[in-house]
Amino acid sequence: MDFSRYGVPSGQWRRFTKKYPSASRDGYDGNDPSAAARLRTTQNTAREQAAGRLMTTTGLHARVSIETIQVPSRDGHTVPIRRYTPRDEHGTAKDSPVILFFHGGGFLFGSETTDDVLCSTIAVEKSATVLSVIYRHTPEHKHPAQHNDAWDAFQFIRCDAKGLHIDITAGIGLMGVSAGSTLAAGVVLRHLAEARKTHGCKFIISGLVLSIPWLIHTDNYPFHLFASRDKSAKIQCKDTPVIPAARLGLFSDILGAQDVADPLLNVALTPESELQGWPRTAFLIAGMDPLRDDGLLFANSQQAFTYFREFHMGSLGGQSFQLVRTITDVS
Repeated sequence: MDFSRYGVPSGQWRRFTKKYPSASRDGYDGNDPSAAARLRTTQNTAREQAAGRLMTTTGLHARVSIETIQVPSRDGHTVPIRRYTPRDEHGTAKDSPVILFFHGGGFLFGSETTDDVLCSTIAVEKSATVLSVIYRHTPEHKHPAQHNDAWDAFQFIRCDAKGLHIDITAGIGLMGVSAGSTLAAGVVLRHLAEARKTHGCKFIISGLVLSIPWLIHTDNYPFHLFASRDKSAKIQCKDTPVIPAARLGLFSDILGAQDVADPLLNVALTPESELQGWPRTAFLIAGMDPLRDDGLLFANSQQAFTYFREFHMGSLGGQSFQLVRTITDVS
Protein backbone atom coordinates (compact mmCIF):
# COMPACT_ATOMS: atom_id res chain seq x y z
CA MET A 1 0.00 0.00 0.00
CA ASP A 2 1.06 3.56 -0.57
CA PHE A 3 -0.86 6.59 0.72
CA SER A 4 2.14 8.92 0.66
CA ARG A 5 0.52 11.13 -2.00
CA TYR A 6 -1.60 12.62 0.78
CA GLY A 7 1.39 13.61 2.90
CA VAL A 8 1.90 17.09 1.48
CA PRO A 9 1.00 20.41 3.14
CA SER A 10 -2.01 22.27 1.79
CA GLY A 11 -1.86 25.90 0.77
CA GLN A 12 -4.11 26.74 3.70
CA TRP A 13 -1.63 25.17 6.12
CA ARG A 14 1.27 27.07 4.56
CA ARG A 15 -0.61 30.36 4.90
CA PHE A 16 -1.55 29.56 8.48
CA THR A 17 2.01 28.78 9.58
CA LYS A 18 3.29 31.87 7.78
CA LYS A 19 0.90 33.97 9.86
CA TYR A 20 1.47 31.95 13.07
CA PRO A 21 5.04 30.54 12.87
CA SER A 22 4.83 28.94 16.32
CA ALA A 23 2.24 26.47 14.98
CA SER A 24 4.93 24.85 12.87
CA ARG A 25 6.80 23.88 16.07
CA ASP A 26 3.83 22.57 18.04
CA GLY A 27 4.53 19.24 19.71
CA TYR A 28 8.32 19.23 19.50
CA ASP A 29 9.03 20.26 23.10
CA GLY A 30 8.06 18.92 26.51
CA ASN A 31 8.11 15.23 25.59
CA ASP A 32 9.99 13.97 28.63
CA PRO A 33 7.78 11.29 30.25
CA SER A 34 8.75 12.50 33.72
CA ALA A 35 7.17 15.88 32.91
CA ALA A 36 4.02 14.51 31.26
CA ALA A 37 1.66 15.62 34.05
CA ARG A 38 3.03 19.15 33.86
CA LEU A 39 2.60 19.19 30.08
CA ARG A 40 -0.98 18.01 30.52
CA THR A 41 -1.74 20.84 32.92
CA THR A 42 -0.34 23.42 30.49
CA GLN A 43 -2.24 22.02 27.52
CA ASN A 44 -5.52 21.54 29.36
CA THR A 45 -5.43 25.02 30.86
CA ALA A 46 -4.96 26.61 27.44
CA ARG A 47 -7.74 24.53 25.91
CA GLU A 48 -10.13 25.18 28.78
CA GLN A 49 -9.58 28.93 28.55
CA ALA A 50 -10.08 28.92 24.78
CA ALA A 51 -13.24 26.84 25.13
CA GLY A 52 -14.65 29.20 27.74
CA ARG A 53 -14.11 32.22 25.51
CA LEU A 54 -15.63 30.54 22.46
CA MET A 55 -18.68 29.30 24.35
CA THR A 56 -19.47 32.94 25.17
CA THR A 57 -18.52 34.61 21.88
CA THR A 58 -20.43 32.08 19.78
CA GLY A 59 -23.50 32.15 22.00
CA LEU A 60 -23.36 28.39 22.47
CA HIS A 61 -23.67 28.78 26.23
CA ALA A 62 -27.27 29.94 25.73
CA ARG A 63 -28.18 27.21 23.25
CA VAL A 64 -27.07 24.16 25.20
CA SER A 65 -27.76 22.86 28.69
CA ILE A 66 -24.58 21.36 30.17
CA GLU A 67 -24.17 19.17 33.24
CA THR A 68 -21.71 16.54 34.45
CA ILE A 69 -23.00 13.28 35.84
CA GLN A 70 -21.06 10.53 37.58
CA VAL A 71 -21.36 6.99 36.22
CA PRO A 72 -20.42 4.00 38.38
CA SER A 73 -17.56 1.89 37.05
CA ARG A 74 -15.44 -1.02 38.19
CA ASP A 75 -13.10 -1.02 41.18
CA GLY A 76 -15.14 1.65 42.94
CA HIS A 77 -14.23 4.21 40.29
CA THR A 78 -16.76 6.64 38.84
CA VAL A 79 -16.58 8.02 35.30
CA PRO A 80 -17.64 11.65 34.76
CA ILE A 81 -19.84 12.14 31.71
CA ARG A 82 -20.37 15.66 30.40
CA ARG A 83 -23.89 15.96 29.01
CA TYR A 84 -24.80 18.52 26.33
CA THR A 85 -28.50 18.87 25.59
CA PRO A 86 -29.78 21.37 22.99
CA ARG A 87 -32.36 23.88 24.18
CA ASP A 88 -35.51 24.43 22.17
CA GLU A 89 -38.02 27.26 22.42
CA HIS A 90 -39.55 25.56 25.45
CA GLY A 91 -36.30 25.11 27.32
CA THR A 92 -34.23 21.93 27.32
CA ALA A 93 -35.21 19.34 24.76
CA LYS A 94 -35.96 15.85 26.07
CA ASP A 95 -35.59 12.36 24.57
CA SER A 96 -33.26 13.52 21.79
CA PRO A 97 -30.99 11.17 19.81
CA VAL A 98 -27.69 10.29 21.48
CA ILE A 99 -24.05 10.64 20.46
CA LEU A 100 -21.39 9.18 22.74
CA PHE A 101 -18.18 11.21 22.40
CA PHE A 102 -14.57 10.38 23.29
CA HIS A 103 -12.10 13.28 23.24
CA GLY A 104 -8.60 13.24 21.79
CA GLY A 105 -5.27 14.08 23.38
CA GLY A 106 -3.12 10.94 23.22
CA PHE A 107 -4.77 9.62 26.42
CA LEU A 108 -2.85 12.38 28.22
CA PHE A 109 -4.71 15.61 27.39
CA GLY A 110 -8.36 16.50 27.88
CA SER A 111 -10.58 17.49 30.77
CA GLU A 112 -14.20 18.06 31.67
CA THR A 113 -14.45 21.33 29.73
CA THR A 114 -11.79 21.17 26.99
CA ASP A 115 -14.29 19.93 24.39
CA ASP A 116 -17.29 22.08 25.35
CA VAL A 117 -17.32 23.93 22.03
CA LEU A 118 -17.15 20.87 19.80
CA CYS A 119 -19.69 18.89 21.79
CA SER A 120 -22.06 21.86 22.09
CA THR A 121 -21.83 22.51 18.36
CA ILE A 122 -22.66 18.89 17.57
CA ALA A 123 -25.57 18.94 20.01
CA VAL A 124 -27.04 22.09 18.44
CA GLU A 125 -26.46 21.21 14.80
CA LYS A 126 -27.68 17.62 15.13
CA SER A 127 -30.42 18.27 17.72
CA ALA A 128 -28.87 15.47 19.72
CA THR A 129 -27.78 14.83 23.26
CA VAL A 130 -23.99 14.49 23.35
CA LEU A 131 -22.47 12.49 26.18
CA SER A 132 -18.72 13.10 26.52
CA VAL A 133 -16.88 10.44 28.51
CA ILE A 134 -14.13 11.93 30.70
CA TYR A 135 -12.06 8.79 30.90
CA ARG A 136 -8.96 8.41 33.06
CA HIS A 137 -5.70 9.77 31.67
CA THR A 138 -2.07 8.84 31.59
CA PRO A 139 0.49 8.86 33.10
CA GLU A 140 -1.30 7.99 36.35
CA HIS A 141 -3.64 5.48 34.71
CA LYS A 142 -2.27 2.89 32.31
CA HIS A 143 -4.00 0.82 29.66
CA PRO A 144 -6.65 -0.63 29.85
CA ALA A 145 -8.11 1.95 32.28
CA GLN A 146 -9.25 4.19 29.43
CA HIS A 147 -10.96 1.34 27.57
CA ASN A 148 -12.59 0.13 30.78
CA ASP A 149 -14.04 3.58 31.39
CA ALA A 150 -15.32 3.79 27.81
CA TRP A 151 -16.99 0.39 27.98
CA ASP A 152 -18.47 0.94 31.45
CA ALA A 153 -19.91 4.29 30.35
CA PHE A 154 -21.45 2.71 27.26
CA GLN A 155 -22.96 -0.10 29.34
CA PHE A 156 -24.43 2.32 31.85
CA ILE A 157 -25.99 4.50 29.16
CA ARG A 158 -27.45 1.47 27.40
CA CYS A 159 -28.98 0.12 30.60
CA ASP A 160 -30.24 3.43 32.05
CA ALA A 161 -31.35 5.39 28.98
CA LYS A 162 -34.79 6.03 30.44
CA GLY A 163 -33.35 7.43 33.66
CA LEU A 164 -31.08 9.69 31.61
CA HIS A 165 -34.06 10.89 29.54
CA ILE A 166 -32.45 9.85 26.29
CA ASP A 167 -33.90 7.94 23.38
CA ILE A 168 -31.82 5.02 22.13
CA THR A 169 -34.55 3.21 20.24
CA ALA A 170 -32.85 4.22 16.98
CA GLY A 171 -29.43 3.34 18.40
CA ILE A 172 -26.47 5.27 19.77
CA GLY A 173 -23.99 7.12 17.59
CA LEU A 174 -20.31 7.09 18.60
CA MET A 175 -17.60 9.62 17.82
CA GLY A 176 -13.93 9.66 18.71
CA VAL A 177 -11.08 12.06 17.99
CA SER A 178 -7.52 10.73 17.73
CA ALA A 179 -6.98 8.61 20.87
CA GLY A 180 -10.72 8.90 21.45
CA SER A 181 -11.20 7.01 18.19
CA THR A 182 -9.31 4.10 19.74
CA LEU A 183 -11.90 4.05 22.52
CA ALA A 184 -14.92 4.49 20.25
CA ALA A 185 -13.75 1.72 17.91
CA GLY A 186 -12.93 -0.47 20.90
CA VAL A 187 -16.49 -0.10 22.21
CA VAL A 188 -17.84 -1.14 18.81
CA LEU A 189 -15.52 -4.16 18.69
CA ARG A 190 -16.52 -5.29 22.18
CA HIS A 191 -20.22 -4.73 21.52
CA LEU A 192 -20.04 -6.75 18.28
CA ALA A 193 -18.41 -9.62 20.14
CA GLU A 194 -20.99 -9.37 22.91
CA ALA A 195 -23.89 -9.40 20.42
CA ARG A 196 -22.48 -12.48 18.67
CA LYS A 197 -21.95 -14.44 21.87
CA THR A 198 -24.89 -13.37 24.04
CA HIS A 199 -28.37 -14.61 23.24
CA GLY A 200 -30.87 -11.75 23.09
CA CYS A 201 -28.20 -9.03 23.02
CA LYS A 202 -29.15 -6.44 20.38
CA PHE A 203 -26.42 -4.43 18.69
CA ILE A 204 -27.43 -0.80 19.19
CA ILE A 205 -24.58 1.30 17.74
CA SER A 206 -26.10 3.03 14.74
CA GLY A 207 -23.05 4.84 13.37
CA LEU A 208 -19.47 5.83 14.07
CA VAL A 209 -17.24 8.83 13.33
CA LEU A 210 -13.48 8.35 13.57
CA SER A 211 -11.63 11.67 13.33
CA ILE A 212 -7.84 11.60 12.80
CA PRO A 213 -8.00 8.12 14.34
CA TRP A 214 -5.24 6.35 16.24
CA LEU A 215 -6.05 2.70 15.54
CA ILE A 216 -2.68 0.88 15.69
CA HIS A 217 -0.23 0.87 18.59
CA THR A 218 3.00 2.57 17.57
CA ASP A 219 5.12 -0.44 18.55
CA ASN A 220 2.93 -2.86 16.58
CA TYR A 221 3.03 -1.05 13.27
CA PRO A 222 2.64 -3.24 10.14
CA PHE A 223 5.35 -1.69 7.98
CA HIS A 224 5.32 -4.84 5.84
CA LEU A 225 1.95 -3.82 4.40
CA PHE A 226 3.43 -0.74 2.70
CA ALA A 227 5.37 -0.33 -0.51
CA SER A 228 8.29 0.71 1.69
CA ARG A 229 8.82 2.01 5.22
CA ASP A 230 9.44 5.49 3.84
CA LYS A 231 5.99 5.51 2.24
CA SER A 232 4.24 4.92 5.58
CA ALA A 233 2.90 7.91 7.49
CA LYS A 234 4.94 6.91 10.54
CA ILE A 235 8.13 7.66 8.59
CA GLN A 236 6.96 10.20 6.01
CA CYS A 237 5.26 12.40 8.62
CA LYS A 238 7.48 11.79 11.64
CA ASP A 239 8.62 15.43 11.77
CA THR A 240 5.26 17.13 11.20
CA PRO A 241 3.85 19.48 13.86
CA VAL A 242 1.18 18.70 16.49
CA ILE A 243 2.16 15.06 16.99
CA PRO A 244 5.71 14.57 15.69
CA ALA A 245 7.42 11.28 16.44
CA ALA A 246 8.63 12.45 19.87
CA ARG A 247 5.11 13.41 20.99
CA LEU A 248 3.55 10.23 19.63
CA GLY A 249 6.30 8.26 21.34
CA LEU A 250 5.48 9.99 24.61
CA PHE A 251 1.80 9.10 24.28
CA SER A 252 2.63 5.46 23.56
CA ASP A 253 5.24 5.07 26.28
CA ILE A 254 3.17 6.45 29.14
CA LEU A 255 0.11 4.46 28.06
CA GLY A 256 2.02 1.50 29.46
CA ALA A 257 0.40 -1.29 27.45
CA GLN A 258 1.69 -4.68 28.58
CA ASP A 259 0.75 -6.17 25.21
CA VAL A 260 1.24 -3.80 22.27
CA ALA A 261 -0.71 -6.27 20.10
CA ASP A 262 -3.82 -5.94 22.27
CA PRO A 263 -6.79 -5.94 19.82
CA LEU A 264 -8.32 -2.90 21.56
CA LEU A 265 -5.21 -0.88 20.63
CA ASN A 266 -5.07 -2.25 17.07
CA VAL A 267 -8.61 -2.12 15.73
CA ALA A 268 -7.33 -1.33 12.23
CA LEU A 269 -5.72 -4.78 12.16
CA THR A 270 -8.88 -6.65 13.16
CA PRO A 271 -9.57 -9.72 10.98
CA GLU A 272 -12.46 -9.14 8.59
CA SER A 273 -14.34 -12.07 10.10
CA GLU A 274 -14.66 -10.06 13.31
CA LEU A 275 -15.91 -6.93 11.52
CA GLN A 276 -19.15 -8.45 10.29
CA GLY A 277 -21.97 -6.17 11.41
CA TRP A 278 -19.70 -3.13 11.79
CA PRO A 279 -21.84 0.04 11.73
CA ARG A 280 -21.65 2.70 9.03
CA THR A 281 -18.52 4.73 9.63
CA ALA A 282 -17.12 8.11 8.61
CA PHE A 283 -13.35 8.61 8.64
CA LEU A 284 -11.78 12.08 8.83
CA ILE A 285 -8.09 11.64 8.07
CA ALA A 286 -5.35 14.26 7.89
CA GLY A 287 -2.84 13.55 5.13
CA MET A 288 0.25 14.89 6.96
CA ASP A 289 -0.67 13.16 10.21
CA PRO A 290 1.58 10.26 11.34
CA LEU A 291 -1.72 8.54 12.22
CA ARG A 292 -2.98 8.91 8.63
CA ASP A 293 -2.46 5.31 7.63
CA ASP A 294 -4.22 3.92 10.71
CA GLY A 295 -7.52 5.17 9.36
CA LEU A 296 -6.75 4.42 5.72
CA LEU A 297 -5.70 0.85 6.46
CA PHE A 298 -8.90 0.27 8.39
CA ALA A 299 -11.06 1.93 5.73
CA ASN A 300 -9.29 -0.09 3.07
CA SER A 301 -9.96 -3.33 4.94
CA GLN A 302 -13.65 -2.53 4.79
CA GLN A 303 -13.65 -2.24 1.01
CA ALA A 304 -14.36 -5.96 0.95
CA PHE A 305 -17.79 -5.18 2.35
CA THR A 306 -20.68 -4.12 0.13
CA TYR A 307 -21.24 -0.91 2.05
CA PHE A 308 -18.05 0.89 1.07
CA ARG A 309 -19.22 4.06 -0.62
CA GLU A 310 -17.05 7.16 -0.87
CA PHE A 311 -13.48 8.45 -0.91
CA HIS A 312 -12.41 12.02 -1.65
CA MET A 313 -10.08 14.85 -0.69
CA GLY A 314 -10.70 18.09 1.14
CA SER A 315 -9.08 20.26 3.82
CA LEU A 316 -9.11 19.91 7.59
CA GLY A 317 -10.37 23.10 9.23
CA GLY A 318 -7.85 25.35 10.95
CA GLN A 319 -5.04 22.80 10.87
CA SER A 320 -5.30 22.70 7.08
CA PHE A 321 -3.80 19.28 6.58
CA GLN A 322 -4.95 17.37 3.53
CA LEU A 323 -8.13 15.53 4.47
CA VAL A 324 -9.26 12.17 3.22
CA ARG A 325 -12.84 11.31 4.00
CA THR A 326 -14.03 7.77 3.60
CA ILE A 327 -17.60 6.87 4.38
CA THR A 328 -19.05 3.41 4.77
CA ASP A 329 -22.79 3.13 4.65
CA VAL A 330 -24.91 0.03 5.15
CA SER A 331 -27.99 1.65 3.60
